[in-house]
Amino acid sequence: MYLTTGEAAKKCGVKLNTIKNWIRNGDITAIQTPGGHWRIPHASFMIFMEAFHTPITQAEAGIVAAGKRILIIDDDVSAHELVQGALEIHCTNYEVHSAYDGYSGLIEIGHLQPDLILLDIMMPDINGLEIIHRLKADNTPLPNAKIIAITAASDRQWVVNRIHKADIEAVLFKPLNIGALVDSVQNALGDGEQVFHAGLGI
Repeated sequence: MYLTTGEAAKKCGVKLNTIKNWIRNGDITAIQTPGGHWRIPHASFMIFMEAFHTPITQAEAGIVAAGKRILIIDDDVSAHELVQGALEIHCTNYEVHSAYDGYSGLIEIGHLQPDLILLDIMMPDINGLEIIHRLKADNTPLPNAKIIAITAASDRQWVVNRIHKADIEAVLFKPLNIGALVDSVQNALGDGEQVFHAGLGI
C-alpha cells in the first residue's frame, strides 16, 4: 500500500510542499506515477517517521486502519490527473486508486471494493453507463458502491436522462469545477454537511 503526499503531509503535520521537498532530498523514498504524482510506500514512511520523528505504530500511521477507497475510472489522462491531484490536496483522508479504461476499472472494482467510484461516462468499449448498469444489477459484487459520474458530453440532458434512474450520487460535467468535485466526494462518503446531487439540473 502507498500513501499520497497529501496523506503523508497530514500525518506529519506539515504542508504538502514540505513532503515533496523531503522526497526530492532523499529523506523519504517514493515512486512517481506517469502523471508526475508521488506515492510513498508505507514501509518507507514508517522508516522516515522513526528516523526523524517520534516512532509510531502502524495503527497510528493509518496503515492498518486504511481510509475509505476512491477509484477513478477515466480514459482522459489530463482529466484523470486533475481529479487525482485535487483529491490529494483536498481529500487526504482517502485512498485514491486509478484505472484508465472500463475493462481495467471493472477489474479494480472487484479487487479494491471501493467506497466511491468517480466514473467517466464517455469511454470506448465498456463505457460508464455499462459499468453503472453492472454495478446496479441484482448479482453485483458491490451492492453499496457510491458513484459519481463525470462526463464531457455536449448533450447534457441526454446524459442526465440515461443515468437519472440509476440512483447515483452526483453527475459532474467537464471542464470540472474542483469545488463541486470535492463537495460531491465528501458528501457521497458522508463527510460533508449534506448529500446532494451536484450538477444534475433536474
